[in-house]
Amino acid sequence: MAWNKAKPTNSEKIRELGEVIRPNWDAIESADSSFKPEALNLADRTALGIANNPTALADSVIMYSKQDASGNPQAYVIDPSSTITKLTGGSSTQAANGRLILPNGLIFIWGGLSITSSWATYAFPGGFTFSTAGFSITGNPNGSTTSIGFQNLTTTGFDAKASSGSPNIKFIAIGK
Repeated sequence: MAWNKAKPTNSEKIRELGEVIRPNWDAIESADSSFKPEALNLADRTALGIANNPTALADSVIMYSKQDASGNPQAYVIDPSSTITKLTGGSSTQAANGRLILPNGLIFIWGGLSITSSWATYAFPGGFTFSTAGFSITGNPNGSTTSIGFQNLTTTGFDAKASSGSPNIKFIAIGK
């Protein structure tokens, strides 16, 4: 069924709520700021979305789409404080040593390596790095009862130490 601007009529109601919806159709079509959500514009939108971010509304979270720098359509959310979160995109490496970059820039790096019983600095396997900072790292010895410790998380690696021996460890680090 095609969009019919003449429907519904002034007397038609939705779910017997008692509110006539006809006066809202023009506001919905033109994305009038008095209609919430403001970002909906059925008359002028293209398949790839609008070029700019909508204005934040004090009492609404708005989902919308627009083209990224490469011309691909992406989904976004803007909250009442004007924080924009990209919901699509990102990239990942699906391997034993890998990285996941979320659309908001948060990065997860994981991997495995062998450490010693003295504090030493280890680079992230695979040449992965954080862009600006490391926030947290955790891990465990792979098949060993040895305890391990981490410190000095940087954009390129971390310091680690085993309580004894040279165990293989698995780790995950979070940064940006």
